[in-house]
Amino acid sequence: GGRAPNQNALGVDFRKQVPPLQQIMTPAMHNLIEDSDGRRYNVMVLPDKACSVNQGLSSVRGGQMATYMYNPSGDAKARLKSPRLFTGAQWVDTTWDDALAIYCGVAKKILDKDGPSGLVFNCFGHGGAGGGFENTWGTGKLMFTALQTPMVRIHNRPAYNSECHATRDMGVGELNNSYEDAEVADCIMGIGANQYETQTNYFLAHWIPNLQGGTADKRKKWFPNEPLPAARVIFVDPRRTTTIAIAEQVAKDRVLHLDIQPGTDIALFNGLFTYVVEQGWIDRDFISK
Repeated sequence: GGRAPNQNALGVDFRKQVPPLQQIMTPAMHNLIEDSDGRRYNVMVLPDKACSVNQGLSSVRGGQMATYMYNPSGDAKARLKSPRLFTGAQWVDTTWDDALAIYCGVAKKILDKDGPSGLVFNCFGHGGAGGGFENTWGTGKLMFTALQTPMVRIHNRPAYNSECHATRDMGVGELNNSYEDAEVADCIMGIGANQYETQTNYFLAHWIPNLQGGTADKRKKWFPNEPLPAARVIFVDPRRTTTIAIAEQVAKDRVLHLDIQPGTDIALFNGLFTYVVEQGWIDRDFISK
């Protein structure tokens, strides 16, 4: 495309200085690919500003999606172009028909002999590879619906389990908060997590607007009969992270950093829980059940 807004897919006028952050473009978002007819195309994958979650921001992984597209000299140059079979102490190319015949044949033999628990899967990711709780991805449907095996480990865990070990045993699923919660909360508490680096979009697109007062109308709509003080944030972390520094730049007088000594977090939480109980801020009926 050209520099005029009607000559490029972004609709941006590159004939003059573009305002800062109007359109974020980095080398990692670009790739040069070649079609089967030899024609070359510049591809750039940009975050969607209309997305209610990311609001035009991109994560470290999402911001590099263009690099995943095949380029003989790029990051994906080592991609497989056909299934491979390990035989005779080496990997050899094979056809899809042969690969599926072997895969299905071995899987059926194990199912007939040992049942679903005899099939064990080791998955790299916990979203696409694990299928998520909804089993929306093909691999998830294969493992959990078709083969019905419980023997699946994902990502950095020994099983298909929580990132916060044992929370599911207590009936509390991890990552169970909505991003919108951060936009309407009176107080946000971050414990041992550098959100700017580990959950960049969540922090910048949802925490910061609340601290800046940009979500005041939403808070009034959600809680019309409640007082709505300016949002505060509490960080529990031995380190002074970039997250804390950014939050203090936005709302210094409403940021509390508890820079506890490593290993003393249990004492802190026990103290907080004790105070909550003493104040009667617990649902005794729910706890008794």
